[in-house]
Amino acid sequence: MDRPQNIDNILPAEKIAFIAYNIGVYESVQKFGSLITSGKISGATDAEKVAELLTETTAFYDSEMISQIINSMLRSQSRMRGSLTTIGRTTAVEIEYVIEQLKAGGVSLRK
Repeated sequence: MDRPQNIDNILPAEKIAFIAYNIGVYESVQKFGSLITSGKISGATDAEKVAELLTETTAFYDSEMISQIINSMLRSQSRMRGSLTTIGRTTAVEIEYVIEQLKAGGVSLRK
C-alpha cells in the first residue's frame, strides 16, 4: 500500500490516537468473538484464563476494513449530532501508517 511521504504532516495527533484506539477495539472484538464462538470462554471462565486465552489468540488486521468501520461510526455519529466530527474520514493508508507506528513503538500486532 502506498504511503504519502509526508503523512506525519497530514495526520494530527488526535487522529492518530483515535485510529490507534479503534484498532484496539477492533482487535478486542475479534479476539473475544473468536473465543466465545469457539466455546473457549463462557460466563463461568475466570478472568486469569480469559487473559491467557486472549494473549494466545491472533487477530486479522485489514486496513481497508478498519477504515470502513471507523468511517461508518463517524457517519453515524455525525448524523446523530447533526455536525461533522473533528476526525473527518480515515483511509486505509492512514490505518496502515498507524499500525506501523504501533509496531515501531513495541505494540504486538500480528499481521
